[in-house]
Amino acid sequence: MNDQDKRIEALKKGRVKNKILLDIGVGSLSIIAARDFNCKVTNIDISKQALEDAEKEAKKQKLNIKFEFADATDLPYKNNTFDIVISYGVLHHIDVNKRINFVHETYRVAREKLIIAAYNKIGFNQIHSEDNYESVNLDWLEKELNILGSVEKHFYKMLNIYICHKEA
Repeated sequence: MNDQDKRIEALKKGRVKNKILLDIGVGSLSIIAARDFNCKVTNIDISKQALEDAEKEAKKQKLNIKFEFADATDLPYKNNTFDIVISYGVLHHIDVNKRINFVHETYRVAREKLIIAAYNKIGFNQIHSEDNYESVNLDWLEKELNILGSVEKHFYKMLNIYICHKEA
């Protein structure tokens, strides 16, 4: 499964069709969600350059995606602003001491569910073996999400997808 297929799989598992979506971190997921899943997408990142580049790509494809500078550990949105919040391969980029804020903030602004796709040991070592990032403690992540809501899990060779459903 290539990288784009993994993103499509995360969107399919999350049942995001026709939803208002917050995508954490610039990447191709926003374009796929807007183009192929008919989502109204807001994409945030802490890199202004990445946001500008992504916005140019979205305009080239004539997609209406909002790109905003924001920190996922302290989101500027009201509770339940988005139907679904998705984070694909972002959590390991967050400082270990701020990861709990990330999980709680992204959950707070989601009305229906939070989707976090995080690399397992195999995926992390393959992609970031030369970097200074620290892998996500997936046991901690699952435990934290279970405190918040009911968790659906999907495990793949390099990636785990956690879907935390908000209780009605």
